[in-house]
Amino acid sequence: MYLSTGAWNVAPTLQRFLTRNMYPSGTLLLTDWGPTHDRFFRSGQLHKQQNLRRLAKDFPDVQWLLVGDDGQHDESLYGEFAREHPENVAGVAIRQLSTSEAVLAGGRSRAQERSRDTSAPWVYAPDGAGLWSELARVGLAEADASDPA
Repeated sequence: MYLSTGAWNVAPTLQRFLTRNMYPSGTLLLTDWGPTHDRFFRSGQLHKQQNLRRLAKDFPDVQWLLVGDDGQHDESLYGEFAREHPENVAGVAIRQLSTSEAVLAGGRSRAQERSRDTSAPWVYAPDGAGLWSELARVGLAEADASDPA
């Protein structure tokens, strides 16, 4: 499942991106765009927080690999969820944003210490290949046969 703060109106574009880049197929859990009854913009944090809790309730026997970035909120949201539902978190993979990506995201969270607060392994890398290698290192993915390490 792909839980994103992206709006539903970008779902076709996101689906094409995932397919072209050979991501596994999965359900998109996106947000509505526009104002709510009490604010002009919807809270991406709240969207992710509520949906993570709903997933834990609806799928109590599933362990999730939570993948996000160090932009602003993923680390704190995933850390909170891992502490509340340790049985539902197999691990956390955080992509480290480049400097320009961090500027667009409003900064970095600087929260690599989160791994000390939860029992699930946390891995960090600047790209998907690095994350995969790190996940293999901690036993959450199979090592790539072409990887000499």
